[in-house]
Amino acid sequence: MLLQRTCCGGASAFRALLLPRAKGISVATMSSAPATDKPRYKLTYFGKGEIKYRGRGEISRLILASAKVPYEAVTIQYDEWPNVKPTLNGISYYWGGLPLLEVDGETFGNGLAIASFLAKEHGLYGSNSLDQLRIDSIALAREDLLTQCTKWLTLQDEEEKGKLMIYLAQEMVPFFFGRWVRLLEENPSKSGWMVGDKLSLADLVVYEGTESLISFYPEVIEPYPELIALRERIGNSDGIKQYLAIRKPSPF
Repeated sequence: MLLQRTCCGGASAFRALLLPRAKGISVATMSSAPATDKPRYKLTYFGKGEIKYRGRGEISRLILASAKVPYEAVTIQYDEWPNVKPTLNGISYYWGGLPLLEVDGETFGNGLAIASFLAKEHGLYGSNSLDQLRIDSIALAREDLLTQCTKWLTLQDEEEKGKLMIYLAQEMVPFFFGRWVRLLEENPSKSGWMVGDKLSLADLVVYEGTESLISFYPEVIEPYPELIALRERIGNSDGIKQYLAIRKPSPF
């Protein structure tokens, strides 16, 4: 019965599954720079119509928005991907998917590698090597949550989708959300940021790591006021606030 409610009951079903909180190709230039300035970066990711999917490209967009760096945004229509994919094999650092980042004419793949590079380039990668290790740990671990959320979004079998929703609600969400809160509390700087005393890649990973779940089930974050506060702080930060104001809603 619970499984049936999970498949069909929407937000109320997901809320019922949550355990109590444990303690502890279109092209656009994204820029305010003059049209005569040529952007250094070209970021390519999936979309549908005018909507740019967030997916593995959004953290890089948030970094560039925070840094107020102009870039060329290339959107590959998802339905056209089978036709576009074979044309990319000539790129040495292409690993079979998107996003891609072109830097001064050279193109690179892998979303996390791209985000890490941009964070280093624009002051969002901590102040020392230990901070960078902390940031990498958060960013890489979040891939496990992303993988399961993506699987849930794309599953067609309703029974399997329901089972995965139970796993997300009762195991993945409490573990990751709870661990992020713990790291916020244990940050020696007591700054309210995930690592160190300023905004970093780690904060943007958490922001985007909660975005899809919240968009489907807003109540999922209610037991975690620390994460609510972090998201509000990020969303109101200079550069990101302006970007979010014009970003079209995307389901994922």
